[in-house]
Amino acid sequence: MIKKSFLIFFILFVFVLIFQSCKQNPKIEEKKFIKIYAEMIFFQDSSSYSQPEIKSKVLKKFSITKSDFDETIQFYNEEPERWQKFFDSTIAYIERLHPNTNKPDVKSLPKRSVSLDRKNPLVKNP
Repeated sequence: MIKKSFLIFFILFVFVLIFQSCKQNPKIEEKKFIKIYAEMIFFQDSSSYSQPEIKSKVLKKFSITKSDFDETIQFYNEEPERWQKFFDSTIAYIERLHPNTNKPDVKSLPKRSVSLDRKNPLVKNP
C-alpha cells in the first residue's frame, strides 16, 4: 500500500515538474523572437503591407506558427518586466544590424518600461 501511494505521489510530482518547466519557457527562444520582432519592424518601416500581412510573411520566413508566436507573446505578458529586457535586446540587435544610422526607426518599441514607472512613483509620464 505504501509503495503504491508513493508511486502515485512520484508520478504526480514528475507530471507537475514537467508541466511547470513547459510553462516557464517561451515557445520561441528569445534570440529568435528578437530577430522576428526586428524583421517585423523593418517590414513596417519599408513596405506598404498591413500589420497582419507583415506578421504572416515574417512568421513564414522564420518557420514559426501563429500559435507559437501568440504563446510567446502570452509568456512575456505574464511578467511585464520581461518585455523591458526584450525591448532593450531588440534595440541593441537593430543597432548592430544598422550601425551607421543614428537612431533606428523603432516606432513599435516603448520609450520606457511601464514596470519602471510603477517602481518609481516620482517619475511623471511625459
